[in-house]
Amino acid sequence: MPKSRTLFRRTHYNVRVYRPRTQVKTSGRPTRDDVAKHANISGATVSRVLSGRADLSISEKTRTKVLEAAQQLGYVPNSTARALTSGKTGVVGFWMSLQYSRYRARVLDQMRLLLRGTKIAMAVADVDEEYSYLHSFDRALRVPVDGIIAFDNSASIEAFALEYDRLAPNTPFVSMGAYWSELKSYVGVDLRKGADLAMEHLISLDRRKIAYLAPWTSDLIDSGPRFEAYRDGMNSAGLEPQTIGVETDAFADIKVALDQVVRGGRVPEALACMNDELAIAAEAILQGHGLKVGEDVAIVGFDGIDETAHCPVPITTVSQPIQKMCSLAWKFMEAQIEEPSKELLQEILIPELIVRESTQP
Repeated sequence: MPKSRTLFRRTHYNVRVYRPRTQVKTSGRPTRDDVAKHANISGATVSRVLSGRADLSISEKTRTKVLEAAQQLGYVPNSTARALTSGKTGVVGFWMSLQYSRYRARVLDQMRLLLRGTKIAMAVADVDEEYSYLHSFDRALRVPVDGIIAFDNSASIEAFALEYDRLAPNTPFVSMGAYWSELKSYVGVDLRKGADLAMEHLISLDRRKIAYLAPWTSDLIDSGPRFEAYRDGMNSAGLEPQTIGVETDAFADIKVALDQVVRGGRVPEALACMNDELAIAAEAILQGHGLKVGEDVAIVGFDGIDETAHCPVPITTVSQPIQKMCSLAWKFMEAQIEEPSKELLQEILIPELIVRESTQP
């Protein structure tokens, strides 16, 4: 009789491997709970550490552990939740025209440099354009901010200041530049005094035929402090005003206008330019016609951008105090964010006339 064999049945087991919960997520934005699990610390403690609370009894070891976990996970606090908790957004609105010019670019860059050393972000909006077309501030005010700095908003600054108590009663507001509202804090720049200096300088050179160069598509061709200083200076000296209008301050448009002036034999002895970009282009175009800038034609620009100092014939310009203007505006804003009920802070700055070879006698 054959021996009985014991049959062995092989059983397969499915083995489930459990990975630690502290593993970094492969997708999705890390949350506060992820940081808590990674550091093996309660969510409440993580919140206190990440909020920067230094007044709570949390050990330095725990703080370090939380911050290291947040860094390893790439955790970024939710700005909306943080704003609801702290009442602060960490954002300041910067209202300016987004129509490009070197001067505006310098102002924006100066504000960027000022904020780079802080934890404040800047949200830029073209409020003048919005207000001109829609007569409202709805789009600009959709972004929650801790304060608003408005730069050269000719159409909207006073309107916003008048409606401030209804539109944004708890948001600090500072206007700066050539247009400001006396109802709120401001850092104004007195363009009229700067333009007066330019006209006094040109007239002192015994130049009799002085033309004003500006875009005819701009209101500033026949209004505003620069035009008014030109008009009044010419009238006081008993001289006949001459305006040269260009379609835009693009080089091609300036060339079209000045070519016509030269061909028509109406070349002025001096040009008072609405801005430096017009002055730089005018120099190149007039020299292309064989005219000597500084001798045949004197040129004065306005704004004080760096390029005027590096032209073949360095250009005399009315330099706006960009650095001081921006620094004061930010100083005023910080003070009002810190103490909303603080009294208004207001200051007027005067541009500087920088005389160079383009107006040498």
